[in-house]
Amino acid sequence: MTLIENVLSEEHREIRDRAANFTADVVEPEAERIERTDEFPREVLEQAGERGILGILLPEAYGGEDSDFLSYCLAIEQIAQVSGAVAESIHGHTFAALPIATFGTEEQKETHLEAMVRGESIGSMLLTEPDAGSSPTELSTVATERDDGDGYRLSGEKSFGTNAGVADVHLVVARKQPTPEDGHGVSVFLAPGVDERDGFTFDRVEFMGMRGHVTGDSTLEDVPVDRSALLGEVGQGFRIAMGTIDMARTGLGAIGTGIATAAFEEALEYAGDREQGGKAVGEYQAVQVLVAEMDARLDGARHLVYDSAASIAADDASTRQSSKAKYVASDTAEFVTRNAIQVHGGKGYQTDLPLERYYRDAKILSIIGGTTEIQKTTVASDALGL
Repeated sequence: MTLIENVLSEEHREIRDRAANFTADVVEPEAERIERTDEFPREVLEQAGERGILGILLPEAYGGEDSDFLSYCLAIEQIAQVSGAVAESIHGHTFAALPIATFGTEEQKETHLEAMVRGESIGSMLLTEPDAGSSPTELSTVATERDDGDGYRLSGEKSFGTNAGVADVHLVVARKQPTPEDGHGVSVFLAPGVDERDGFTFDRVEFMGMRGHVTGDSTLEDVPVDRSALLGEVGQGFRIAMGTIDMARTGLGAIGTGIATAAFEEALEYAGDREQGGKAVGEYQAVQVLVAEMDARLDGARHLVYDSAASIAADDASTRQSSKAKYVASDTAEFVTRNAIQVHGGKGYQTDLPLERYYRDAKILSIIGGTTEIQKTTVASDALGL
């Protein structure tokens, strides 16, 4: 029994098992169809809501479970073992719901959270911009006061928003024209789906992996929102947008370990069953070296992810920890999926096995949520006291 198994509570195990059952019952039968059609898995997310997966971190008062972040990582890792696209769609939805739970008014929570917990309303955070990356202090999207004084108009461009376009509520990070009281003026506004407001349009980006996971570029041209759409206070946008960054990065690490686990298990089964030259492929030393390296890296990545998740659950979050977990797990997902294909030889390159999907899905994890290079810089700067 591993160290992590010794420290898991009954609640942790129940949520992990529930996620595993949901994955087997709902996600696995749909995974290849989602990959083939590239359709957003809305019905799967609705069933995730019915099974309590979408409310793991959300308050009980709005239908959630108010569980801890380790529970969430255990669940999302299970889902990623079958579909990275479904896991990433749930991840994007979760990190649109959390700011509403933390900073929303009672009216905003009642309007959005219960439906988001049930999967009836999908969320998306629109932060990244073509010329600003994900730095809230460099945004060019603006929120100007409407002439009637009852709200704002949002104008700007956003890139790579998970669930953008298919979401029912978009959290738009925009710069309100600053006053001395506002500081930088970066704020967050709750905008509806793209079909519900004139001037809100969306162009989907086609990725080489994570098919079914919808992301792309949003354009807002004087999109009107009411004054009640402001989340938190004017000037709180940086805190809101970056307040869950350690959680988001660690969650991406959990998705990476999930994908890597699936590929590793495929490699083990093949190496044990496939015979070449009169003996199992796994009996060849070259294959054994690959298996040992995959096994060790996967264990190391998982422990980093769980350690970061447990620290967050204990209100002792560390950006250094989450950055290590994110980049090591991302790199491990690439390494394991690539070498699982290598173990399979030519068969691993065929599309009738899920290995090539795992390989393509793993790649994006070293880019989204802050590239591997950014994570390493963050870790090194903290270690060096810079």
